[in-house]
Amino acid sequence: MLNYKEVELLLSEIPFQDSYIQDIRESDYHSFTLSFFNKEEKAYDVYFEIATEDAHFSLTKRTRRKSSTMQRFTQFLKSRIIGARIIEVRQAPWDRAFHFKLLKAERIFFILFRFYSGPGANIIVYDENLIIEDLMFRRPKRNEMSGSTLVLEERTFPPEKEFFVRVHPEEITFNEFIDDYYYEKGRNENIEALKAEVEKARERELGEIRRNIKRAEEKIKSTKDFEGTKRIADILSSYLHMVRKGMSEVTLLDYMRDENITIPLKAELNPRDNLERYYKNYQKEKKSHELALEELRKENERLDERQSYYEKLLASPDIKKLKSTFDDNRKREESIRRYHGPSFIDSGYTLIVGRNSRENDEILRHDARGNDIWVHVRDYSGGYVIIKTMKGKEVPFSIILDAAHLALHYSKAKDEKSADLYYTYVKYLRRAKDAKQGLVLPTQEKNLFLKVEEERMKRILGLKVD
Repeated sequence: MLNYKEVELLLSEIPFQDSYIQDIRESDYHSFTLSFFNKEEKAYDVYFEIATEDAHFSLTKRTRRKSSTMQRFTQFLKSRIIGARIIEVRQAPWDRAFHFKLLKAERIFFILFRFYSGPGANIIVYDENLIIEDLMFRRPKRNEMSGSTLVLEERTFPPEKEFFVRVHPEEITFNEFIDDYYYEKGRNENIEALKAEVEKARERELGEIRRNIKRAEEKIKSTKDFEGTKRIADILSSYLHMVRKGMSEVTLLDYMRDENITIPLKAELNPRDNLERYYKNYQKEKKSHELALEELRKENERLDERQSYYEKLLASPDIKKLKSTFDDNRKREESIRRYHGPSFIDSGYTLIVGRNSRENDEILRHDARGNDIWVHVRDYSGGYVIIKTMKGKEVPFSIILDAAHLALHYSKAKDEKSADLYYTYVKYLRRAKDAKQGLVLPTQEKNLFLKVEEERMKRILGLKVD
């Protein structure tokens, strides 16, 4: 924060008198750069920062970033002060405030700059009658609003505390020193703030990977005895002639271990269907086990890669590299966003699948929007498929067919060669009162009869986002 003696020195080094204001470039809500032209000093820029703990102004040769949107007050300044000539610069006595007296189109008006801490900090444009035309920060409690009368409270004696100009190298001006000092201070603070954001992103991403690893490990543990399921199926196959429909269990000799084993059965199924059920369970457990092993391998590799990535990123002292790398990573993550279920990129469209009631519910709550398309198999429980629509584009029917294949694949009808489906916009879904998790009732739906195309199904499943 500047003191009044530093403000006085800064003003003495800047050729404001008889300068014309040529341009204004806003950096953020609290700062902007004014471009001036003086016949003797030619063009120069002055950076202003108001109402922050580093509030200051100084000549600058740096080109600071330009805000993507312009604040209301900046727009007002651009319309009012561009082309105006400064005919007088006056610092308030023993104060961190100064006034510009401006002339534009034979009209005189003023700008007050107050580099205070607290609510007094402001930039105020007022006329010859002290009527406020506009101001950077509206302060109703201080009666500082457009149309109010500005009260100029100025010191009549110096402060009790003595102030000094900061020691700075003799070979540079005080303006150069202040510009360098606050720029480097802000740069270092930005690096620390950016690193804090990177660390948060790291914890979010690595936490998600570790959760995926834990789920894969639990799946491996729950399916590790798939060979035991096959052994039961083989024993049942050898003694199938001893099994009758209506039996809820059967005790047979386990010839591999030379001991009896009791095998649970479904009484409503015939012996052959009971046997087929065990072999199907074996295949399902084996496939789930293999997929979980592969998922565990991929997630462990991903964990190592992302840990290494963040270590290098956080060790970087270069703010441009840090920000650029982080922004690139953020864009990459956004482009292949991790949804609440498997996602597939199909001709630019994203198809999201819910594999169970929990995922269906989370996808509808967090990933789907009103104009997205919902696809589901009729008369069978299973996953929802959401087609993420694009603004101004109609979803091709080929994409709906692909989504229908996915809906069938992730449903209880996956072994069927054809099925009836329906689809509608997400905004036409409604939740039934006291219904199970994820259950919705569609309206304005369209019917679709699907004959499965094996090659098409293989192609679609190959589009899954890793």
